[in-house]
Amino acid sequence: MLLKNYPAMKVNQWLVVADVHLGITKEMYEKGIIMPRQSEILARRINKLKKITRAKKLLMLGDIKHKITGFSIQEKYEFERFFSLLDFKDVTIVKGNHDGHIEKIIPEKVKVRKSFAVGDYFFTHGHRNASTKKRNIVIGHNQPHIRFRDKMKAVYTEPVWVIGKMRNGTTLYIIPAFNELCGATIINKDDLLGPVARELDARRAKVYLMDGTDIGTLAVLRRK
Repeated sequence: MLLKNYPAMKVNQWLVVADVHLGITKEMYEKGIIMPRQSEILARRINKLKKITRAKKLLMLGDIKHKITGFSIQEKYEFERFFSLLDFKDVTIVKGNHDGHIEKIIPEKVKVRKSFAVGDYFFTHGHRNASTKKRNIVIGHNQPHIRFRDKMKAVYTEPVWVIGKMRNGTTLYIIPAFNELCGATIINKDDLLGPVARELDARRAKVYLMDGTDIGTLAVLRRK
């Protein structure tokens, strides 16, 4: 179940989010952009979704931290604060390409996996090949957005869901980034990232705004 107006989904008892990128504000600060730390903001949003969905477990689909190699002091602080605020007792992380050595800074109770399965859904971050017999694959990694240009040449960029069939018939869900400060793959301009997303059939893949509006297939949007 996709959550209307939120970059998250619920599968059985699991709330699923991707691309949290704790510590990204440190990189922004170094570039001259001052933003509040995200640990409390993101934890509150996740706890709100727990109440809305009545989910009992949390699955975080990769890129929990932002710094690719190692981790900064700020990331360590934000991790401690973030996990202390979560209302979930059962938390599983699927490692992304930014999550090297993440085991050193997460609470012992948090499980870390390379991939994860719930029912007929297979979860992986998306930066590596996936081999599964499940009928549905869910990935993050791409942080998909679409860019619109109106008649006055104003440009708008919005996060989107991308859902469609892969070449082998499996249904692929590409989940938007939970942290809106992340970068973006502009799906009507850029190539999708990772070996899993590259197997998507663009002619059959649908693109949805966060409110659920169907805005067409990936192939058609790329031609506009």
